[in-house]
Amino acid sequence: MRLEINYGKGKSPLEIPEKNILAYRQPNSLAAEANSGNQKILLEAINEFGILRLSPIFAGRQVGVIIEDATRSTPLDELLAVMLPFLRGARFVQFLIATGSHEPDTSGNRRIIDSLHAMIADLEFPEYDIHASDCEQDEFIDAGVTTRGTPVRVNERSARCEVFLALSDMKNHYFAGYSNPLKNFLPGICSLETIARNHSLTLDERSTFGLHPLHPDPQRRHAPLAEDLWEGVQMILRRRPVLVLAVISYQNQLQWAKIGALVEAVTAGIQKVDELTSFTLPKADLMIVSPGGYPDDESLYTAQRALELTKNAINAGGEALFLAQCENGIGPQKTMAHFYDLLAQPIPSVLKSIENEYELYSHKAYKFAQMIQQLRAIHVHSSLPNEAVARIHLKPCADPQALVNRWLADNPNRRINIFDGANKLAIYAE
Repeated sequence: MRLEINYGKGKSPLEIPEKNILAYRQPNSLAAEANSGNQKILLEAINEFGILRLSPIFAGRQVGVIIEDATRSTPLDELLAVMLPFLRGARFVQFLIATGSHEPDTSGNRRIIDSLHAMIADLEFPEYDIHASDCEQDEFIDAGVTTRGTPVRVNERSARCEVFLALSDMKNHYFAGYSNPLKNFLPGICSLETIARNHSLTLDERSTFGLHPLHPDPQRRHAPLAEDLWEGVQMILRRRPVLVLAVISYQNQLQWAKIGALVEAVTAGIQKVDELTSFTLPKADLMIVSPGGYPDDESLYTAQRALELTKNAINAGGEALFLAQCENGIGPQKTMAHFYDLLAQPIPSVLKSIENEYELYSHKAYKFAQMIQQLRAIHVHSSLPNEAVARIHLKPCADPQALVNRWLADNPNRRINIFDGANKLAIYAE
């Protein structure tokens, strides 16, 4: 069987006998809606909400539009194109790019800004401003302290807004439960101090995918980090209304969209993410994982989450092949000390680091170390230098097909779990 696995901005072909494939999953493998076309899905969401209800929500008010940054594989231009006309009656529109702890001044974010200016130029639009939130350099205001001790400091530009519009591409998230509109606010437009304290809860094993305080199933609502995040968002909003356009997409193809109030939209989105992109599977000794190509594999720091979301599908002592091009290298320079350099230490030292005071980005090294310790090998096919991969206890793989051939030559009956677009999946052990 020939597979074309997403890798960077192209494909990585693999030939694997069908009898050796235990499971092959992509995010849209259950999504009949994906054949409908983006425009049709968005228009159906607008009509379901009520087209005549939209403009009055923003009329005469200062509006904050919170959008995801360029590290997210969101069909953002299409979402903005359908929503911008409803903002023409606003008094002022503040666009905030929710970067969280990511770099604000990147080519991708500049493209978002340029695209917004171009779209607005074709409309009779009110006065507006576009800003990529900078967690280190911007001015922030104090919104309070959560019960878990997170000081909530939010970008001061948001304080001027009377109503918000949040655009969010929802998916599974390996420590926040789900990527969703709440994350546009925290960590999206919060200070480094706020993000670090909230993210320290990543080290709690209950902070994982599939759990969230707004989950429709009451048995799946206890998740420390997501609960802290939701409490912080409520402090930020101060009862100000939020209209959400939530979507689920894969490879720029929408599978689902909903317009609604914040809680309603998040709850509905979680239910749909579970339906479309969550799978319960038997474990295998071998696993092949692709985050889904660019931008989900733009760096090792970004790509790693795909392994976290699929690790339940591999037996202890197994081997994984990770296909992630990493055209931007290891990750942003500011992550190096507490991600890459920490992971380069002996694995016992990395695992022991949890006993120290939490440093932002170190959770990625800790979780990577846990997986490295549990498996025989993680083979990485990427554009990274071999020595950079080997330094962090991973095995460089120049030829994925040769590795698969060797696996099956050793035992022709071995079974492989294969995941493409794994950045958006959630795999639960059978």
